[in-house]
Amino acid sequence: MTAQRCLTCGKTAVTERVEPFSVERAGKSLSFDDRRMVCAACGNVSYEGAQISAHELAFAGAVRELEGLLSAADLCAIRSKYRLRQTDMEQMLSTGPKTWTRWERGKVPQSKAADKFIRAIAADPFLARRLMRDAGIVNPEAEEVFARIESDERRLNRARVKDALGARAGLDGDRLVELAADAAFEAAHQARDRAEAIAA
Repeated sequence: MTAQRCLTCGKTAVTERVEPFSVERAGKSLSFDDRRMVCAACGNVSYEGAQISAHELAFAGAVRELEGLLSAADLCAIRSKYRLRQTDMEQMLSTGPKTWTRWERGKVPQSKAADKFIRAIAADPFLARRLMRDAGIVNPEAEEVFARIESDERRLNRARVKDALGARAGLDGDRLVELAADAAFEAAHQARDRAEAIAA
């Protein structure tokens, strides 16, 4: 490979190299192979074209691994699970434009606080739906997913109550199960809303 001129020292001594790049966080470190341009005369390091993107992806991936953050693929899966758009997630999390896009593309790692909140959204579809509605987001596809999840949870609660009641004499089985399961469902979600309001 022909050496290029260095923009720092002016010498024709810049060539491409693959060298280890170390990322450190909280006393832990992780290295990855980094493709870059290095001046043999002054040691200046620079990145060209695809090297920039590859460096950003590898660096963000190392930070995510060291800090135990969700991967870019995890973020995409969580968003897709609810049929939410990237802009929906930005509104729900109150981030700037294109923030979620950069996280999901893998070039920028999310903060630990954002990661914790995203995990809560992933684990609780009812929190996700409430955040979506609170942000004024209109997304019929996501609403359909949330309605299906609620319907499935109600059906599961009814089955649990029916199993718990068994075949007791004198009870109007299916209707009683439906009422009890719906009441339990509503009570659980009201309690969750109260707890979240207190914590806020």
